[in-house]
Amino acid sequence: MIHELKLEKFEGPLDLLLQLIDEEKLNITEVSLSQVTEQFIKYLDKLDGERSEQLADFLVVATKLVYLKSRTLLPYLYPEEDDGPNLADQLKLYRQYVEASKIIEGKWNEGRVAYGRVEPPIKLKEFVLPANAKIEDLRASFEKLLTRLKPINPLPRVQIDRGLSVKERVVALWEILKTHKSFNFRSVLEKAESRTDVIVTFLAVLDLLKEAKASARQTSAFGDMEIVKI
Repeated sequence: MIHELKLEKFEGPLDLLLQLIDEEKLNITEVSLSQVTEQFIKYLDKLDGERSEQLADFLVVATKLVYLKSRTLLPYLYPEEDDGPNLADQLKLYRQYVEASKIIEGKWNEGRVAYGRVEPPIKLKEFVLPANAKIEDLRASFEKLLTRLKPINPLPRVQIDRGLSVKERVVALWEILKTHKSFNFRSVLEKAESRTDVIVTFLAVLDLLKEAKASARQTSAFGDMEIVKI
């Protein structure tokens, strides 16, 4: 911060004033904050162009000054308060940010907003074993991987019996119709050996009805069905 203050007991930049007060080398009660503010406003009036950066810097330092003076005049409002980092460290960090912002601004104005890789990384077209690797090590690693890939709870093996297809069951039922002209649906289901046989037989009967090779008769609700050849 460039602004120079001229007070009764201090003359110099504003950030130096704040540092001296923070290090207790200058009593904050002997500094008139109204004079500090008044002089800085006059300093801003003399500036040409953008003043937002200077104003922001002043607000940071002025806020700290107000805090230090209020803590001195009203100590009971700040019992055992931790001040955190001292002002010297804060100002040092602040200057680092200012310098970094100037460097970034310069690079931005130069159009240097992106940096490409000098050359792309080399992509290997084939797998290359490390120099100290052996075939036995590779096999052991692969076997270990296969062991880890085994399911924790293997699925039980179920053997599915070979049964008649719907087409085969249609042929069998049609042979019955050609010989006996009709058959009782319940009697056919009673010969089924599994639930799958029941489903296949039912689908075969539906196929015969759809193809108009047979018709179904039922004398009462939920009674037996008679499948008759057409």
